Amino acid sequence: MDHYQIVKEVINDWDPKNLLRYTSEDEYDPEISRIVLQLPAVTSVEKLATVIHDVFDKMFSVREAHSIKNCDPSALKIWNKIYNG
Repeated sequence: MDHYQIVKEVINDWDPKNLLRYTSEDEYDPEISRIVLQLPAVTSVEKLATVIHDVFDKMFSVREAHSIKNCDPSALKIWNKIYNG
């Protein structure tokens, strides 16, 4: 499975904005693309969680509603599937 598909699977399973029950499966594709583009520079699960948080904050202004800790489980899942696969 390529990195895009891995990130898409994890983010869609998480559904951080609870949109997928109302929209199509491609709702988070812009955010997923931004996360995937930053993967080469990510060196830890913590940095990946920061990337995820920053992308969703920029795209949805979620900083107030979602702390970076909410991104940790998804970052860990992505990290494990890509690097510990």
